Amino acid sequence: MLDKDEIIKLAKRHSTGDFNENDEALITLAGLAYFSAIDLSLVGVEHLITERGQIVIDGVLPPSFSANGKERYFYIGDETYLSEVIFKVIERRLRMNIGCLDRGLFAGLDPNTKFFLKDDGSPYKLNYKNRFEGDTVAQPLQMQRKFKSFYFPEGVSLSSLLDSFIEIVWLERSKDGTFQAIRDLVGLTGLYKETLRGKCIREKTSIKDVLENIYK
Repeated sequence: MLDKDEIIKLAKRHSTGDFNENDEALITLAGLAYFSAIDLSLVGVEHLITERGQIVIDGVLPPSFSANGKERYFYIGDETYLSEVIFKVIERRLRMNIGCLDRGLFAGLDPNTKFFLKDDGSPYKLNYKNRFEGDTVAQPLQMQRKFKSFYFPEGVSLSSLLDSFIEIVWLERSKDGTFQAIRDLVGLTGLYKETLRGKCIREKTSIKDVLENIYK
């Protein structure tokens, strides 16, 4: 798992060169705000920017984003690294004239567009295995491929970034009690309590102890 500083360092490595501000923000929102591949594919300008052009401090992603049909609370904060990378994406879109308005509302971006767009202005698509049969289970293959293109160290992936967020919140909030920590994580991740308990409350068994038990 990565801590907050490691996630920020990893994200900043993807802000220039073969990558750009968009990539930095994708990594940051995954690791520091628990945005999944589906969230990153679907999140719109209207979810992250107010009509007056301010970056939202906190908000809610709709139930339609989630496989379990639960809305999810997210926190960006004021003058944080998260808000900084979101602002960089806004500046980049304005500079490249990707999905922009001719007026200042929503920081000059079209509120009907997805926040993260490809360089050609198209959104990241979701794939449905049996869409013609009414299948609503989305596979964000394009966004997943995007994450696989990043320069991640061994063992780091989109999934591990999401788990890192859970561990960061758990280590901080569990100081006030495990019940409160789990309740906060339910709201922040949309996961069920049982799933979170399995991820957070693990028996601390060393390799030495395991080996000693095997050979007793």
